[in-house]
Amino acid sequence: MTIVFLAATASGIMGATSPLVSLTPKLPLIRDKTLVAWVRPADITSRGGSVLTLEFRDSFDAIVFGELKPGAWMAGSEMFRRTQQDQSAYTVEPGRPDRFIRIAAVYRDRRITLYRDDAVIADYDMPGEPLAFGSGSQALIGLRHRARHGQPGSYFAGEVEEARIYDRALSFEQVRSLTLPRASDPRPLARWTFDGGRCRDIVGTFPDGQLHGGARIRNGRLVLNGKDAYMSTPASMQWRNAWHYRPSTGNFADPIPFFWKGEYHVFYLQGDVGPVPWQHIVSKDLVHWKELPTALVSDGAPDSPDGGHMFTGCVMEHAGVFHIFYTGHNPANPAALEVVRHATSKDLIHWTKDPSFEVGPDGVHYAAKRFRNWRDPYVFWNEGDRKWWMVVIATDPEQPGGENEFGRAVQGLLVSDDLKTWTHRSHLPGGLGEECPDLFRIGDTWYLIGGGRYVSGASPGGPYATPPHHVIDFPGVYAGKRMFDGRRHIWVGWAWDGPAHTDEAVAGHGVLSWGGFMCMPRELYPGGNGELFCRPASEIVAMHTKLLSSPGADTPHVLPLPSDGMIECVAEVEPGADLTVSVREQADGKAYRLIVRPGASRITFATPASEWHRDNCRIDPSKPISVRVFTDGTIIECFVNDAYAMTRRVYDLDGGVARVASSGKLSVRRFELRGMARP
Repeated sequence: MTIVFLAATASGIMGATSPLVSLTPKLPLIRDKTLVAWVRPADITSRGGSVLTLEFRDSFDAIVFGELKPGAWMAGSEMFRRTQQDQSAYTVEPGRPDRFIRIAAVYRDRRITLYRDDAVIADYDMPGEPLAFGSGSQALIGLRHRARHGQPGSYFAGEVEEARIYDRALSFEQVRSLTLPRASDPRPLARWTFDGGRCRDIVGTFPDGQLHGGARIRNGRLVLNGKDAYMSTPASMQWRNAWHYRPSTGNFADPIPFFWKGEYHVFYLQGDVGPVPWQHIVSKDLVHWKELPTALVSDGAPDSPDGGHMFTGCVMEHAGVFHIFYTGHNPANPAALEVVRHATSKDLIHWTKDPSFEVGPDGVHYAAKRFRNWRDPYVFWNEGDRKWWMVVIATDPEQPGGENEFGRAVQGLLVSDDLKTWTHRSHLPGGLGEECPDLFRIGDTWYLIGGGRYVSGASPGGPYATPPHHVIDFPGVYAGKRMFDGRRHIWVGWAWDGPAHTDEAVAGHGVLSWGGFMCMPRELYPGGNGELFCRPASEIVAMHTKLLSSPGADTPHVLPLPSDGMIECVAEVEPGADLTVSVREQADGKAYRLIVRPGASRITFATPASEWHRDNCRIDPSKPISVRVFTDGTIIECFVNDAYAMTRRVYDLDGGVARVASSGKLSVRRFELRGMARP
């Protein structure tokens, strides 16, 4: 997969909102920015609290105290994506200051500069992509990130006299000129002074903040106890998606699918709700989903493996007992960030954790330092080896990385005779070292899926090779896994929520939110050459039986779009020509376009702001090309020849028409819009 970002600027989209998403508060798009706070720590041994966080759901930028290095200020971010993890040169607070100090974080494109008063603490290029914030974002003071609510090592202890957000990167001279109580030039985007005992942004950009836990305002200062105290500004969103599943709160993240006795179960990680639980839904038709009781929750001691997040794993059955192998992820665990845990059930509903079960790396085959990859176990019975296999993402002991780095990821392997005692083996050669691994066989070929890619080989133990086309639907869908229903391998993943909910923000930003909607279930089947093909589950196609629109006699290549649905197009093009299906085309010509180029073996999905390309797609130009495009609010899922899938989250365009065109001679056999028949 090659991603091409077109040039994008903030011009014309400040304060823009999507017709498909309702977000509050309404904010301008914030890329370059400066966070500033005047603070006095009360406990310089406290770890991981924030004096100012700008957050959109599970992504955030923040001024954080002591998370990685005790006593040191740092620019915090989700999973350290924009954080410098080598902080050996960072200065630390020598003691509890007797005055308020000014801490500022300046974000200029990929560059972050951190100041303590007028001194530079850090100045570096962020390891990940810059984050764009917009409508629906929140400000926090005290708590580093809402997902850390209730977790130790997440709250700041001390006082905050004032906090500001600027929608630009201030220069050194501008930062050093910031004083209290004088307002500054340029004017801040937001400013909290805590006058009158209120958490009010006196600029009026954010709604009034709310105090939580033991947070108090005293003498015009926000007082935080370092245990449960913080301020947050409210935010909300509503989606115009009709049938793609998403929980009513938070979002749908990593799925763990499991088929049992005619029912399709999908366990999933629920994001954006604090400590991550395992939720559970079930369906008989892959369209209508019933919510079942929560399967796993964070219920351990604050510093134990189960005191943080319940991360990805697998569900399987053996001898009448259902098993969950999952990841206990807890940054507050002094022994290890991640370990593999175990729970059992007799009915798939009520789960009992095994407090004695804990599997980690051995320090020989896999790095065993505290901060390393060790998550996402996938367990299955390997008939050829006559053993249970567990595949994980692990860290190469020869390339373990620094103290606070994950190191080089490999696809780790463990084996067992009884699901209780596990023996480490060497990692799978040719494995991609990706998250959420899934290993299975179709015919004589084994496929190892992880994250958004896959490799294939003749043996489960490898070696694995990367076929020319080696993605299922990436980057549109992530962390997909599959279940076998006796006939088909049904695969589901999650479609990312985009930043700021504009097409331009998605185009100009490489890091999207963790989680979103569950994508349409698809069937995976072998495509030859070690490749996997992907087509929509037949149940979903069969549900779209209601004819909503067809071209008029005088406009055979134009299809009105009175609503969302399934656009089906079958067309022939002459050799060397391409086929373009435009969706939600507006009067000014803007549209979402699926472009099939048989001669270049390329499929492109283009928005007015960006293009995504899929290469090495084998499309026979001598045969009719079949395209299905499913639209549902912010999700567009495209399938070419029932083999190649491209999914995108879109935000700007709605309604309009669909249009089929070609750079050469075009013959259209079918072009229609069908809607889902409701029971």
